Amino acid sequence: MKPSVKIGLGIFVSLFTIGFIFLYDFYIKDRIDSEEVVVVKAGAQILKSEPITKDKLIIERREKSSLVEDVVYAADIDKIIGQDSKQTIVGNSMISTKMIDYEKLIPNADEGEAIRPITQKMIYAQPGSLRRKDVIDLYLVYGDGTTNLMENGPSKVTSEVTAKETDKETTVTSTTSLSAEEIKLNTKPFLKGVKVVYVKDSGNKEVISAGEGNQDKRLNATSTISDLEVILNEEDFTNLMTEILSKGARLYITYQ
Repeated sequence: MKPSVKIGLGIFVSLFTIGFIFLYDFYIKDRIDSEEVVVVKAGAQILKSEPITKDKLIIERREKSSLVEDVVYAADIDKIIGQDSKQTIVGNSMISTKMIDYEKLIPNADEGEAIRPITQKMIYAQPGSLRRKDVIDLYLVYGDGTTNLMENGPSKVTSEVTAKETDKETTVTSTTSLSAEEIKLNTKPFLKGVKVVYVKDSGNKEVISAGEGNQDKRLNATSTISDLEVILNEEDFTNLMTEILSKGARLYITYQ
């Protein structure tokens, strides 16, 4: 091999090596040791219960060692747009799926929402299969037997109402002095679409489904339901408590 060829080949190998080192340090290395994740823009802020919008987000490459748990990757950004934030997220912060209220169980203070208790004394009947995250409808049953389950307002019912549970519904069986034609169910509850945040037993422990091997996990529970915690705004809560405290109403609960 001619000396000039050797010199040229040596120069080429040297330049290639130097170029590869720069390419590795400034491009390849960053991609090997980092991931593209969703970050809140510098100077922006996402408040608690605020919908997440694309204009407050950017994609940044962050080192793998610095990633927060359950970080949202760039490919999943569309999955969080429009969802509510569980907490306030400041600028330059990575977004985690744990910060997002996918199930809408965080009260919106701007709408007067709060987590409010429904105690056992307020409840007339409820499905034993009720669980956290269910959405319930509330009917009113009064101490003298009147109920808003009847069409055109409360009607006198002289009999005892018995709750009978099925898989995902509660039915009412009653014997009454009124004829069948006089009793017409009103499908409009007093409050509809109420979100259940917690289902508690008498020991203030959450009631969950037991028996993972069951085809329907709701068939068995770890304990008996006592109290509920639900999300209600101020107006609905005031109206409900007026019926309960002033008129002696109790709640007949169904879930969707």
